Amino acid sequence: MSERAPGGVVIHNQPVADFSHLTRPEDLAPISRIQNVATVIVPESLAAAYAAIPSSNVATTIYVPSGDNVRVHSGVLVTGGDGLGAADDVLIVVGMLLITTPVTAPLPKRIYVAGSVLAPRGSEALLGQALASGSGSISYYPHAEGQDVKILSGQVKLSGAMLANPAGGPEDILVAAGQVVVTGQVTTVGYRTVVISGQFAGPAPSRDTLEPVAHIQGQAAWYEGGGSPRVFNGDASLGPEFFRALDHPVGLVVFGDLIVGAGVTEAMVREKITGITVFGDATAPPELIGVLQALATDVFGDIVASDGPGS
Repeated sequence: MSERAPGGVVIHNQPVADFSHLTRPEDLAPISRIQNVATVIVPESLAAAYAAIPSSNVATTIYVPSGDNVRVHSGVLVTGGDGLGAADDVLIVVGMLLITTPVTAPLPKRIYVAGSVLAPRGSEALLGQALASGSGSISYYPHAEGQDVKILSGQVKLSGAMLANPAGGPEDILVAAGQVVVTGQVTTVGYRTVVISGQFAGPAPSRDTLEPVAHIQGQAAWYEGGGSPRVFNGDASLGPEFFRALDHPVGLVVFGDLIVGAGVTEAMVREKITGITVFGDATAPPELIGVLQALATDVFGDIVASDGPGS
C-alpha cells in the first residue's frame, strides 16, 4: 500500500512495487520512502533516482531494460513451454514459474523469477539463456506425454490417500505452494515428483517415503506425535482451557507464533502435547520454557519467556 506523508508518499507493506512503466527521474520524486516491500521493479534508466530513495526491508530489486514490454505475475504462474512470451517481452514472476511442456522459442528477452522455477528436462539450454542471474532455484523434472501437473496453493492439507494419486498416473507431478501439512500415514506416493514451495510440515514416520520424491523449497519440518496434529495456520494463543479440552495427546504444528498463556502447567503440556513444530517464535511463562524446548522438534524462531529472554 502507499500513503501520503508530510515528506511525500511512503510505499510499504506490499509484495510488489512496480515502477517499470515510469520513464523519467521526476516520476519517482514524490516517493519519500519504501519499506517492507518484497520486490521492487525499476527501469535501468532510473536506477540512480531509485537509489536516492530511503528504503528498508526490501528483499529484492529487479532492474529491467527501459521501454520493454514488462509483464509481472505474482503467485504461481503455470504455462506451457511455448507460451512464455514474445522476443521483446520481459517476464517477471514473483513466486513460482511452473512450465508444463518443454521450452521452445521464441522466448522473452529476459525472465526474472523472485522465487523458484520448475521446468521439464531438455529445456535447460533455452531457458538458461533467458533466465536472469539472481533468479531463484531451478529444478528440472522428467517430462512424459499425458503427464498431469496438479497445483495446490494457499493453506494446503495433504492426506496419505491423496498422495497415493489413485485416479492418476505414475508420471504425474504435484505442486503445493504456501503452508503445506501432510496428515495421516503415507505408505506410497503416486506422483513422480512432489514439489513443495513455502512452509512444509510432514509426519516423521513417513519421512523415508516422502523424501525420495519431494523437492522442498522453503522451510521444512517433520513433526512427531502421530499423523493427526492440531494445525494452526497463523498465530496460536493457547490457554488452560485448550489443554483441558483435549481428550488425547496431540502434536502441534503452528504456521506462525505460538503463545502459551498464564495458568498452563508443565503437567498439562507433558500430558497433552507429544511434539511441537513452530514456524515462528514460541513464547511461554518462564517455568514452561524447559518443557517447550524438550518437546520442540523444530522452531524456526526463538523460544522466549513471556516476561523476557528464555532460559
